[in-house]
Amino acid sequence: MKAILRLSLSAIIAFCFYASWAYYANSLVTSQQNLLIKAALVQGLYSGGITLFFTVLIEFFSTKLSNKAFCLPFVIPTLFKISLFSDRCATTQTFAENLSYLEKKCAGFCLPGMLVTPLPALLLQSILVVSINVLFETPNLWLTVLPSILFSGIYGYIYSIGLTKKKQATNTEV
Repeated sequence: MKAILRLSLSAIIAFCFYASWAYYANSLVTSQQNLLIKAALVQGLYSGGITLFFTVLIEFFSTKLSNKAFCLPFVIPTLFKISLFSDRCATTQTFAENLSYLEKKCAGFCLPGMLVTPLPALLLQSILVVSINVLFETPNLWLTVLPSILFSGIYGYIYSIGLTKKKQATNTEV
Protein backbone atom coordinates (compact mmCIF):
# COMPACT_ATOMS: atom_id res chain seq x y z
CA MET A 1 0.00 0.00 0.00
CA LYS A 2 1.35 3.43 -0.94
CA ALA A 3 2.29 5.73 1.93
CA ILE A 4 -0.23 8.47 1.03
CA LEU A 5 -3.09 5.96 0.83
CA ARG A 6 -2.03 4.30 4.10
CA LEU A 7 -1.80 7.68 5.87
CA SER A 8 -5.14 8.85 4.43
CA LEU A 9 -6.87 5.65 5.48
CA SER A 10 -5.38 5.98 8.98
CA ALA A 11 -6.64 9.57 9.21
CA ILE A 12 -10.17 8.59 8.10
CA ILE A 13 -10.30 5.71 10.58
CA ALA A 14 -9.02 7.99 13.37
CA PHE A 15 -11.63 10.63 12.49
CA CYS A 16 -14.52 8.16 12.53
CA PHE A 17 -13.45 6.38 15.71
CA TYR A 18 -12.66 9.46 17.80
CA ALA A 19 -15.63 11.50 16.58
CA SER A 20 -17.91 8.62 17.59
CA TRP A 21 -16.15 8.26 20.94
CA ALA A 22 -16.35 11.99 21.70
CA TYR A 23 -20.06 12.02 20.84
CA TYR A 24 -20.69 9.05 23.15
CA ALA A 25 -18.46 10.31 26.00
CA ASN A 26 -20.14 13.69 26.03
CA SER A 27 -23.65 12.27 25.68
CA LEU A 28 -23.11 10.92 29.20
CA VAL A 29 -23.06 14.46 30.60
CA THR A 30 -25.23 16.49 28.20
CA SER A 31 -28.05 16.00 25.75
CA GLN A 32 -27.47 19.28 23.89
CA GLN A 33 -27.04 18.19 20.29
CA ASN A 34 -24.93 21.22 19.32
CA LEU A 35 -22.39 20.46 22.08
CA LEU A 36 -22.28 16.78 21.14
CA ILE A 37 -21.69 17.50 17.46
CA LYS A 38 -19.10 20.18 18.25
CA ALA A 39 -17.20 17.82 20.58
CA ALA A 40 -17.36 15.03 17.98
CA LEU A 41 -16.12 17.26 15.16
CA VAL A 42 -13.35 18.81 17.25
CA GLN A 43 -12.06 15.43 18.42
CA GLY A 44 -12.56 13.72 15.03
CA LEU A 45 -10.86 16.43 12.97
CA TYR A 46 -8.08 16.76 15.50
CA SER A 47 -7.50 12.99 15.61
CA GLY A 48 -7.45 12.63 11.83
CA GLY A 49 -4.96 15.46 11.44
CA ILE A 50 -2.77 14.45 14.35
CA THR A 51 -2.58 10.87 13.05
CA LEU A 52 -0.81 12.20 9.97
CA PHE A 53 1.43 14.54 11.96
CA PHE A 54 2.15 11.94 14.66
CA THR A 55 3.34 9.39 12.11
CA VAL A 56 5.64 11.92 10.44
CA LEU A 57 7.12 12.79 13.87
CA ILE A 58 7.70 9.12 14.70
CA GLU A 59 9.45 8.65 11.35
CA PHE A 60 11.66 11.67 12.08
CA PHE A 61 12.54 10.66 15.64
CA SER A 62 13.08 7.07 14.54
CA THR A 63 15.91 8.19 12.26
CA LYS A 64 17.44 10.18 15.12
CA LEU A 65 16.92 7.85 18.08
CA SER A 66 16.24 4.23 17.18
CA ASN A 67 19.90 3.16 16.89
CA LYS A 68 20.81 4.53 20.32
CA ALA A 69 20.30 3.60 23.95
CA PHE A 70 19.29 6.21 26.51
CA CYS A 71 19.63 6.54 30.23
CA LEU A 72 16.27 8.00 31.14
CA PRO A 73 17.56 11.05 33.07
CA PHE A 74 19.72 12.02 30.08
CA VAL A 75 17.22 11.71 27.22
CA ILE A 76 16.51 15.45 26.89
CA PRO A 77 20.15 16.63 27.18
CA THR A 78 21.15 13.99 24.63
CA LEU A 79 18.45 15.06 22.17
CA PHE A 80 19.63 18.65 22.29
CA LYS A 81 23.35 17.91 22.57
CA ILE A 82 24.20 19.37 19.16
CA SER A 83 22.58 22.74 19.82
CA LEU A 84 23.82 22.90 23.42
CA PHE A 85 27.43 22.37 22.46
CA SER A 86 27.70 24.23 19.16
CA ASP A 87 29.66 27.06 20.82
CA ARG A 88 32.76 25.38 22.23
CA CYS A 89 34.02 26.83 25.48
CA ALA A 90 35.35 25.35 28.71
CA THR A 91 31.89 25.21 30.30
CA THR A 92 30.10 23.47 27.42
CA GLN A 93 33.04 21.13 26.89
CA THR A 94 33.02 20.12 30.57
CA PHE A 95 29.25 19.64 30.50
CA ALA A 96 29.49 17.50 27.35
CA GLU A 97 32.26 15.35 28.85
CA ASN A 98 30.36 14.86 32.12
CA LEU A 99 27.17 13.97 30.27
CA SER A 100 29.05 11.40 28.19
CA TYR A 101 30.68 9.97 31.34
CA LEU A 102 27.33 9.67 33.12
CA GLU A 103 25.73 8.02 30.08
CA LYS A 104 28.51 5.42 30.06
CA LYS A 105 28.02 4.80 33.80
CA CYS A 106 24.35 4.05 33.11
CA ALA A 107 25.23 1.28 30.65
CA GLY A 108 22.92 -1.65 31.35
CA PHE A 109 20.24 0.66 32.76
CA CYS A 110 19.32 2.23 29.47
CA LEU A 111 16.26 2.13 27.26
CA PRO A 112 16.62 1.12 23.62
CA GLY A 113 16.02 4.00 21.24
CA MET A 114 12.91 2.42 19.76
CA LEU A 115 11.21 2.82 23.16
CA VAL A 116 12.20 6.49 23.38
CA THR A 117 11.28 7.30 19.77
CA PRO A 118 7.49 7.82 20.26
CA LEU A 119 7.82 9.85 23.48
CA PRO A 120 8.35 13.33 21.93
CA ALA A 121 5.45 12.81 19.50
CA LEU A 122 3.22 11.43 22.27
CA LEU A 123 4.01 14.34 24.59
CA LEU A 124 3.23 16.87 21.87
CA GLN A 125 0.04 15.04 20.89
CA SER A 126 -1.13 14.88 24.52
CA ILE A 127 -0.57 18.60 25.08
CA LEU A 128 -2.36 19.45 21.84
CA VAL A 129 -5.41 17.22 22.40
CA VAL A 130 -5.98 18.49 25.93
CA SER A 131 -5.44 22.14 24.89
CA ILE A 132 -7.78 21.95 21.91
CA ASN A 133 -10.54 20.31 23.90
CA VAL A 134 -10.13 22.84 26.73
CA LEU A 135 -10.27 25.64 24.14
CA PHE A 136 -13.51 24.25 22.68
CA GLU A 137 -14.95 23.62 26.18
CA THR A 138 -15.53 19.89 25.78
CA PRO A 139 -17.88 18.96 28.64
CA ASN A 140 -16.34 15.59 29.56
CA LEU A 141 -12.69 16.42 28.86
CA TRP A 142 -10.76 13.49 30.33
CA LEU A 143 -13.10 10.77 29.11
CA THR A 144 -12.91 12.37 25.66
CA VAL A 145 -9.10 12.66 25.42
CA LEU A 146 -7.75 9.67 27.38
CA PRO A 147 -8.51 7.09 24.65
CA SER A 148 -6.76 9.33 22.14
CA ILE A 149 -3.64 9.52 24.29
CA LEU A 150 -3.71 5.80 25.13
CA PHE A 151 -4.20 4.60 21.56
CA SER A 152 -1.64 7.10 20.25
CA GLY A 153 0.88 5.61 22.66
CA ILE A 154 0.08 2.06 21.57
CA TYR A 155 0.17 3.05 17.90
CA GLY A 156 3.42 4.97 18.40
CA TYR A 157 5.18 2.05 20.05
CA ILE A 158 3.96 -0.49 17.50
CA TYR A 159 4.98 1.82 14.65
CA SER A 160 8.37 2.58 16.23
CA ILE A 161 9.17 -1.09 16.86
CA GLY A 162 8.09 -1.92 13.30
CA LEU A 163 10.36 0.78 11.87
CA THR A 164 13.30 -0.43 13.96
CA LYS A 165 12.78 -4.05 12.94
CA LYS A 166 12.51 -3.01 9.29
CA LYS A 167 15.80 -1.07 9.57
CA GLN A 168 17.49 -4.02 11.30
CA ALA A 169 16.28 -6.40 8.59
CA THR A 170 17.55 -4.03 5.90
CA ASN A 171 20.94 -3.72 7.65
CA THR A 172 21.39 -7.50 7.94
CA GLU A 173 20.60 -7.97 4.24
CA VAL A 174 23.31 -5.53 3.17
